[in-house]
Amino acid sequence: MKIKLFLLGCGLTMGVATSGIAATTGTIAATLTLTAGCLVNGQPATTGANFGTLNFGSQVATFGALQAAVTGSQGAGIFVRCTAGENYNLQITGSLNAAPATVFGTVPATGARYLIRASDATRGVAYGLYPSAASTAPIVDNTIVSPLGTADATYGDNYTIYGKIAGGNSTLVPIGTYVDTINVAVNY
Repeated sequence: MKIKLFLLGCGLTMGVATSGIAATTGTIAATLTLTAGCLVNGQPATTGANFGTLNFGSQVATFGALQAAVTGSQGAGIFVRCTAGENYNLQITGSLNAAPATVFGTVPATGARYLIRASDATRGVAYGLYPSAASTAPIVDNTIVSPLGTADATYGDNYTIYGKIAGGNSTLVPIGTYVDTINVAVNY
């Protein structure tokens, strides 16, 4: 009898418990807005993007010829990936430095740029930017740079850019750190 009363009590308690709980149901609105655009070296920035570095390293001041490749956050070169159907191009739009009073190295006939000695802005080393290691035609400001290989709408394009310095070979080149800032634009 005690077991019957116990089971009856449990049944009533469970019936009361389930009949006393209300349920509220509803939805969560989830949204995503995608816009046309480009990622440069994996960054969506439209201004102040990091296009990478061109580092000639540490060299003896009596160097002959030097070459270095632009390295970005995605590896060698500048990697651009835009939304499907987005027309775009990459251009070098200029450099910070004008020709200093004293220039060391061979000045390219077109597309000349200058690494200026940080401690003495009157001295600099001439260099040029090139679309490949083998290229002899420098990239001229505001001309479209071609990507390495063919365009790939799924994965993007990689733009290799090489810096070349020719004809140092002088004991007169002052030691120090030489710098320049290269301006780049991805137009879309």
